Amino acid sequence: MPNALRTATPMADWRTFKFTSHGAKDGIKDASAAGTSFLYMIEDTVGVLLETVADHDEGVLLYHAEKIMVPKLANSVFEVGMRVYYDLVARTVTPWADSADLWIGIATEPAVAADEYVEIDLCGNKAEVENNL
Repeated sequence: MPNALRTATPMADWRTFKFTSHGAKDGIKDASAAGTSFLYMIEDTVGVLLETVADHDEGVLLYHAEKIMVPKLANSVFEVGMRVYYDLVARTVTPWADSADLWIGIATEPAVAADEYVEIDLCGNKAEVENNL
């Protein structure tokens, strides 16, 4: 995981909100722990934490950024313009929709199977399950 949040847009273009962590209820964990993702879902919104949040502390969730690096599912491949889906269990993004995966944006740069991250246009406030019927 990168040491700091990587985004190509200035902070003025970010959209965020404050929340109070309820630990296991909202899935907030120590974002600096090895093997964890910094992608989270608060209510119906997917975003990234700006810093580690302890249980019952206030945190900030970044839910909109034009170019942000997020962890992707291992061995997945993204092309520019592909839809990006959030896997609630793995807390990574995928290029395909599963039954519970949420559409959260589009890929803005290609990512090959060996890449750990993909650059996306994150729009987590419009996260939705795509109807594939």
